[in-house]
Amino acid sequence: MNQRTKQITVAIVAVSAAAIALYLALANREEPINLGTYEVLGAVAAEEAARLVGGQGRMVVVVRDTGPDKNPSVEAELKAFEQTLRKSSGLSAIVERVTVNPMMMMATGGGLPAEELFRLIEKNAKVDAVVLFFGFPPLTDGELAKLMETGVKVIVVSSLRPGYQRLLERQAIHLAIVPRPDPPPADARPAQTVRERFDQEYLILKAEDGSASP
Repeated sequence: MNQRTKQITVAIVAVSAAAIALYLALANREEPINLGTYEVLGAVAAEEAARLVGGQGRMVVVVRDTGPDKNPSVEAELKAFEQTLRKSSGLSAIVERVTVNPMMMMATGGGLPAEELFRLIEKNAKVDAVVLFFGFPPLTDGELAKLMETGVKVIVVSSLRPGYQRLLERQAIHLAIVPRPDPPPADARPAQTVRERFDQEYLILKAEDGSASP
């Protein structure tokens, strides 16, 4: 083997070794960060909703109908939610788009109108959970009792509202996913996984104690 051939052989071996090392490094990593903030929110919301219903059942996912010009953030959340939920064969989701005009938004403070919530639960009989990419509607005590009698788990993905603590304690809401009030510290370690990215931007509030997780 002449010198030129030896050099070529050494180069091929080196490149092959580097490629193998890179493949193994990537294969052993956790899920990479390649999602935007709204996609991260949708993906983790689906994971938490699936955990809440024990990995089995039917869900109604309620999002605002933004008309022919789709809202990119809403669509990103919904797409990531559906893609993540499809990983569990025992789960299915029905998407309901609700048109809310400005007057209704003012009346509910940006929440889903109460009549729409009950209409959707009645329409989709025997669902196990309702996932609201909306604020929780302002309900009377009688309406709260009616909702709780259905036995449907309620997951809310929205900004944090003053009444959520009480609703969690009463288990009218079983899970609320809300933005963190403060950004992560400047010296925070860069997120390496979808869940780490989520934890930097959002909080999970649980019904059993009304507390935030993590």
